Amino acid sequence: MLSWVLAAVVGLQDPSGPQTFAVPSVDGYVLNGQVDRPAGPSRGAVILVAGTGAFDRDVRFGTSGTPRDLIFADLGQRFAARGLSAVRYDRRGVRHNVPPTEVIDPAATTSVTAENLSRDVGALYDWTRSPEGLGAQCVVFFVHSEGGVHLAGVARTDAPPPALIIGMGAPLESKTAAVRWQLSGRDAESLRLMDADGDGSVTNAEVEANWMRTPSAVFGTMVPFIQPDGVWTPEDIAMVETVQAGLYDQTKAAALAPPDEAPYPNAQAPAFSQGWWKTWFTDDRPLAQAYAAWGAPMILHYGEIDSQVREARQRAAGEGVMNPGQVTFVSHAGRGHTLGEGVIMGPIDEAIADRIADEAAAACPG
Repeated sequence: MLSWVLAAVVGLQDPSGPQTFAVPSVDGYVLNGQVDRPAGPSRGAVILVAGTGAFDRDVRFGTSGTPRDLIFADLGQRFAARGLSAVRYDRRGVRHNVPPTEVIDPAATTSVTAENLSRDVGALYDWTRSPEGLGAQCVVFFVHSEGGVHLAGVARTDAPPPALIIGMGAPLESKTAAVRWQLSGRDAESLRLMDADGDGSVTNAEVEANWMRTPSAVFGTMVPFIQPDGVWTPEDIAMVETVQAGLYDQTKAAALAPPDEAPYPNAQAPAFSQGWWKTWFTDDRPLAQAYAAWGAPMILHYGEIDSQVREARQRAAGEGVMNPGQVTFVSHAGRGHTLGEGVIMGPIDEAIADRIADEAAAACPG
């Protein structure tokens, strides 16, 4: 509790400026971050939870070469402009504002587990609501991609539901379903999306014209999709699924082999524990079930060309599970996983970023 009080004092010389914090998680690991504060009284708080990666509080995940590539820093300014306090934090094991070679803290790697990543979000939620923290009466979560997995872990506890959950490329299906599709379903689905004339076959001309707007564009090359004989038949595409299903099984076996505490992906570039990676092959709990039990309203944004999470799959995962009226699905034509022009990278389309900020503000009217 004392560390909360001390952390809350930092940065308050300018009540409208950023406020840094250091919040202990359940296991004692200290989470560092900042609160982007509004110019006047705060009407509520938004906790931003990043997706897969060694992300600090800014979440650099764009290709524009502008400050908008820092997608959480950009959203934080938009939330603050609408009277909300934006809570942004450095993911466990990641350092902020240091040279690139020092960003990862190797000593923390073994503790970067699925359970701890959810517990970290829970600790920040407690701090944000606590009188010793921000004392927020209204809290919104903004989650990107795997951030929705971390928040589902909080939903499975006795924590009170927030005022709203806003998702960007956030899954409702299970972790195992998501990674199975990425490893053994994405390419076949992409080929079918390239079938411009709908005849069931995909010519090389259709590949060349359409591959960049399919999930498999994330790999940056169309070479694997060029057929020597010039056309993919429906049988060929089905065979892709069969072959990749076998490769998935091999990948799963390899993932489950190392000790949980070993670094992932390897000792030279540690980012997570191997235990974290294993859960993508073993955790088959649909996230929709956790969110339905929690009952918080959700607005879930999906890009048409998202390479990581497909909207149709999430709608199917939520159907018959989510409470009536609990979820609003928002589709964005020509936008990807980070609601930008690319299939995975941002920055977020500016109009969509403003819409998300407006949705958060509407949930905390003050």
